[in-house]
Amino acid sequence: MPSLGPWFLRAFRGLAFLGLLGVWGWNSVFGGPALNNLVIGATQEPDQLNPWEGAADTKENILALLFIGLTYFDVHGNLLPGLATEVPTFANGRLRVFYDEQGRFLRQEVDWTLREDAYWSDGTPITTADVLFTFEVQNHPLIPVTFRTFSNKIQEIIVKDAKNFTIVYKEPNPFYANPSGRIGLARFYDIAPKHIWEPIFREAIREAEAQPEKAAEIITAKFLGADPATGRDPTKVVGSGPFKFAEWVKNQYLRVVRRPDFFLRPPGPMENYVQEVIVRFIIHEPTLLAALFAGELDATDDIALSGYDPTILAAQGGGMFRVEVIPSGFIEMLNFNHFGHPRYGEEGCALARDLLLHDVRTRQAIILAIDREALAAAVFPGAIVSNSFVVRGDVGYNPDLIQWPYDPERARALLAELGWKDTDGNGILDRITPDGRKVEFRLPHVTTPAPFRVRTQELLVEYLAEVGIKLEPTNLPAAVLFSTEFINRGSLCTWPGIIEYAAGGGIGEVPADEISGELWADDPTTPEPLDNVPRRANAFAGSNVRGWVHEEYDRLHFAALNEFDLAKRAEIIKKMQVIVNWELPFIPLYERVEIMMSKVGLANYLAGAAITRTPFWNAWMWGWVERGAVRVY
Repeated sequence: MPSLGPWFLRAFRGLAFLGLLGVWGWNSVFGGPALNNLVIGATQEPDQLNPWEGAADTKENILALLFIGLTYFDVHGNLLPGLATEVPTFANGRLRVFYDEQGRFLRQEVDWTLREDAYWSDGTPITTADVLFTFEVQNHPLIPVTFRTFSNKIQEIIVKDAKNFTIVYKEPNPFYANPSGRIGLARFYDIAPKHIWEPIFREAIREAEAQPEKAAEIITAKFLGADPATGRDPTKVVGSGPFKFAEWVKNQYLRVVRRPDFFLRPPGPMENYVQEVIVRFIIHEPTLLAALFAGELDATDDIALSGYDPTILAAQGGGMFRVEVIPSGFIEMLNFNHFGHPRYGEEGCALARDLLLHDVRTRQAIILAIDREALAAAVFPGAIVSNSFVVRGDVGYNPDLIQWPYDPERARALLAELGWKDTDGNGILDRITPDGRKVEFRLPHVTTPAPFRVRTQELLVEYLAEVGIKLEPTNLPAAVLFSTEFINRGSLCTWPGIIEYAAGGGIGEVPADEISGELWADDPTTPEPLDNVPRRANAFAGSNVRGWVHEEYDRLHFAALNEFDLAKRAEIIKKMQVIVNWELPFIPLYERVEIMMSKVGLANYLAGAAITRTPFWNAWMWGWVERGAVRVY
């Protein structure tokens, strides 16, 4: 494995002076422990803060400062009540499942009670009216909701009074109390403020319905781009969580301040704990590291240092920083554009069609052309090569899968079988399409500018050139790459070849994890075709951004989501993996670990269990030990 040490030292020496120039400006204003606040460095910035749409982890981190769900996971992975008074279970009578005389499922009922002391950050009580409105938006066909797996299971919501309601599921939901969309009310943190969003929603829908040919563009501008999501008007950014929105200077930082009225209070005097959090967006990782070691930053998030060697980071920190290595549960993937498949006709992506990315032999040739063992070792210390959408040791993990070892000769044979030849001797394969055009195998690859992904692109260029494929790499900021306008519009060729990112693979929630949900195309209980595939026909909603469709996978996925018995669910998940392992809708590169750094003396800044999803879950407990009696986990 190549050492990151010499490279890091060169980058640090070249940037340290710039970092030191900035330290006086930042520390004099923001202060760190001196002013009892916390400055976090992040290399990715969300495009907006709309709670119904999006998938980027950096957005979930930011929203965790501003919102809390009906429930949340603690640092040990325990499910605890958030906005709710208690977590519904069979034991407390809040969970009920009904079957007919033949043992067939009829319905599932879940009772929730909102806390009396739960308020929006502008002082408005959180009530069942917010619940009903959130679900209305979640279900509206013109809103490009990212995650409808569980909202599609809801038959009705019965409101009893301002604080009590029952969700009735028409299909089993074993994950009925898990946050982040599993309850089925919203993609992020379950409940949104009706009094803020409703006027915006009604106006956007009215305009979109009046101009159906421009509906997607209107919703993007009027709803996704509204003030509560962009921060243009800070009074409109209203949340339920431990901090209140203060300001967002795009491409620079976002600042939040502690809410004294938040119902989850740390032990001891509130003033002992962090009163303000500033998240600085520093896209270039060496610059972020220079700022960290120069004293401008107190910590990093779980994404900023991806791919760095934790041993080297600890040595560079000189004992002033704590380095936490986290089993992330995330799998780094090369995702193919499948919108060239004949099922999409002329509305599909023409370049993906020309490259035959919809043909399984193309995808198999590409995985065989990549030495994934060498790549993982070179770009991501601690990573393990993956062949599944489930992480090792998780529910239903299947070890008996095709390993797809590095075999460029076999890759060349598969490409030749598809009609690819290098007819002009320029090293790039070409073929004649059915309509008589000559096309070369120039494969676009887009991802974020994180150094480990740039290095991945460099290696992929070399590997694929060996089999005659010309990789054409580009990089986009996370705010662009993960925006609905980009990632959800593969059918319009916004990314016509490969898009690389990481998504949650299992972490105890298979098949409700991100990856298996992204592979699902059709919900058999809904009449709409390809319900989860973003296209103009469904306002680009859904999480199956690849456009891959496999009927047997959908059937198994639906069965697994409906199975309460863990052993039976595991067997279904094993079958799902066999399909994905052969079809390769994406190439799994490796299972990631995440790295976080924080100054010694910063208490409770922990990522904890992978299932918590975000290190910001416990933000109300952050504090500097030197300031007083801060309880330390």
